[in-house]
Amino acid sequence: MIGNSAVKWDAVDKACGRFAYPSDLSMPNMLHVKVLRANRAHARILGLATAEAAAAEGVACVLTHRDIPGLNGFGLMADDQPVLCSERVRFAGDAVAIVAAQTEAQARFALGLVEVEYHDLPAVFDAVAALEPGAPQITEKGNLCHELEFGFGDVDAALARSAHRVRLTYSTGRQEHAYIEPEAGIAYLDTQGRIAIICGGQNPFADRRQIAAILGLPEARVWVSHPPMGGAFGGKEDLNVQAAIALVAQATGRPARMVYDRSESIEYSVKRHRFDVTVEAGAAKDGSLTGFRADMLADTGAYLTLGPAVMALAAEHASGPYRFTASHIRGRVAHTNNGNASAFRGFGNPQAILGIEQAMDELADRLALDPIEFRRRNLLRKGDRAGAGHVVSSDVTLDGLAGRALASNLRRPAEVSGSKRRATGVAFVWQGFGLGPGAEPGSSVRLVRDMDGGFTLDLSQPDLGEGNLTAFLQIAAGTLGCDMAAIRLSHGTTDNANAWSTNASRSLAVTGSAVKLAAERVRDRMAAGENGLIEEIAHFAPQFAGALTTGVPHVGYAYGVQLVRLCIDTTTGEVGVEEAETLLDPGIVINPDGVTGQIEGGFAQGLGFALSEDLHLVDGRVSNGRLSSYIIPTIRDVPLGMRTVLVSTPEPSNPLGVRGIAELGLTPVAPAVANALRQITGKRFASFPVRAEAILDALEERS
Repeated sequence: MIGNSAVKWDAVDKACGRFAYPSDLSMPNMLHVKVLRANRAHARILGLATAEAAAAEGVACVLTHRDIPGLNGFGLMADDQPVLCSERVRFAGDAVAIVAAQTEAQARFALGLVEVEYHDLPAVFDAVAALEPGAPQITEKGNLCHELEFGFGDVDAALARSAHRVRLTYSTGRQEHAYIEPEAGIAYLDTQGRIAIICGGQNPFADRRQIAAILGLPEARVWVSHPPMGGAFGGKEDLNVQAAIALVAQATGRPARMVYDRSESIEYSVKRHRFDVTVEAGAAKDGSLTGFRADMLADTGAYLTLGPAVMALAAEHASGPYRFTASHIRGRVAHTNNGNASAFRGFGNPQAILGIEQAMDELADRLALDPIEFRRRNLLRKGDRAGAGHVVSSDVTLDGLAGRALASNLRRPAEVSGSKRRATGVAFVWQGFGLGPGAEPGSSVRLVRDMDGGFTLDLSQPDLGEGNLTAFLQIAAGTLGCDMAAIRLSHGTTDNANAWSTNASRSLAVTGSAVKLAAERVRDRMAAGENGLIEEIAHFAPQFAGALTTGVPHVGYAYGVQLVRLCIDTTTGEVGVEEAETLLDPGIVINPDGVTGQIEGGFAQGLGFALSEDLHLVDGRVSNGRLSSYIIPTIRDVPLGMRTVLVSTPEPSNPLGVRGIAELGLTPVAPAVANALRQITGKRFASFPVRAEAILDALEERS
């Protein structure tokens, strides 16, 4: 089973339209829930009147901050975001009231009857401006909510003695997750008297902790289920519909359902952090790297969310998988009155890697060296000190990938054909997998040999659509020596064994390893002749050598090389990727089709990050909150000539020998595109995504 492509366990039901997603769920006597948003960036609440809304036809309840029995706050790192605001709103999406009614139309109508009196306050919408003296203060502690510094050695001296120095400054966009299924869920009282919530999410235990605190209940009185959903990409780690529907179910005793419409999802859910970045890198005459400096500022929006963790990972990866003699990396996270930013596939690395990978191309050009060979000779090796300051504990396997990249047929010279100009761009990538020291609790799974001779695999980790449950079945079946069909799944709830979260590319390396351990124990007991029911609970957690800060450094990294063949129409500025090749080391491969699917899907998101996707805000309000104005790549934008090449080297940090690769397809796309654009236009762009207008301007300047 392991190493062979397998059809996903739920593929047939999904293809036939039989599968019930969270947004498909309904129950008898169900209420429909809507949330009143502030729709202003920063204001004090002077008055709140709900009587007219409560008296409207079909309305079962109108809830405000006064109706929250427990903690009026939530968040993954700090409970700083109000469930319902009482005194002040910090961004347009802040919730002020909840309405539940017999129909969705009645709930929406009643929202308009809630009267809120505001006094607008000065607001700030730019992270740089937020840190200037005299800026409006969003929290009592100020707008700077996190700062870190990594590095080693004397970077000023290292850069001063460099034969060549490159300095780049750029900003990145606010990217929308654009999952196929928006945020959705249903809450009700179950037969055990618990508040039960079924919704799209990425960690039922993290959700339960926050929801129980809001409801003022012990965690045992709350049950959370995350069934397979229509995508998440990090955007469903934070609470979305959960608190609202749970509060309504608790207040009324009736089932409560809420589904964001697409505009609500785009306008008010979390996004990728906008970064402002300056990097500087140097090289000696012999082509060896000298010093590296990076200064990164992230806009996390009105509340903390996962801002500090995103910046920590960005800083860890900012210098790339390269060997410098000295480095200094500073990261800061600022509050603004924009919408929240939080986890998004890549978790800060896509923003950071743009700097080092463009700088590597620039240095190679000045040294008259091949850009791949230049990178190859400066790769980190086991025992080297990475730019963040930690010692690399295992071999960086990019050397073999670089050798294959040198032989790629995409490495053709730039060419001009009429109005079309073509060039190939390249980028290397490393991506830490798992949650890192102090953040990774490990995973527990339960495996039972049932009385009928079959098996049950029990674990809480959700399947977001990427196929992790299928891989777990492959691991268990391969270890037990049975067919996948002989194993039942019990998954995704707080009644299951706590396998923690589906995020950070941790599923196979951590939870998959626990599955392997449990299956080995059951297999050994069966081999010893034990009959009847056999149950094993296994736990796996990676072992960390130390920490620079919470979550950093990672216990292992996945590696890849991205090549893209870009075509620009010089009359329109339109950019197309005609061919792409991704070479990666995923460690031991469980499901080859699953790996390829992850890479191809990530590539499409990387194209959006590079060329089209950016949430446009006017005074903190989203102005392109529809998929007709927020442009994501489609299947037509992904090249038919796309190849994924797997070169497997076992990863030593886990018993499966796997590496997490879910983010590897996205992260290197933008720098590879940027390096191709540089060849065609002669320009390094200071703002991403790079739109056609900017490309036309650059072409005009060059001509």
